Amino acid sequence: MFYEPRLGHGLPHDPFKAIVAPRPIGWISTVDAEGNPNLAPYSFFNAVHS
Repeated sequence: MFYEPRLGHGLPHDPFKAIVAPRPIGWISTVDAEGNPNLAPYSFFNAVHS
């Protein structure tokens, strides 16, 4: 079986929209008043056209 784009994917939902997910591109770090560090991922991904 081969995928023929002209025939469509035949799935009930668009697979492109199902696989788009945020990608970590940076880290935000802070330290509170008690000196406890906090590290959080910052991510952004935008599917402009499907």
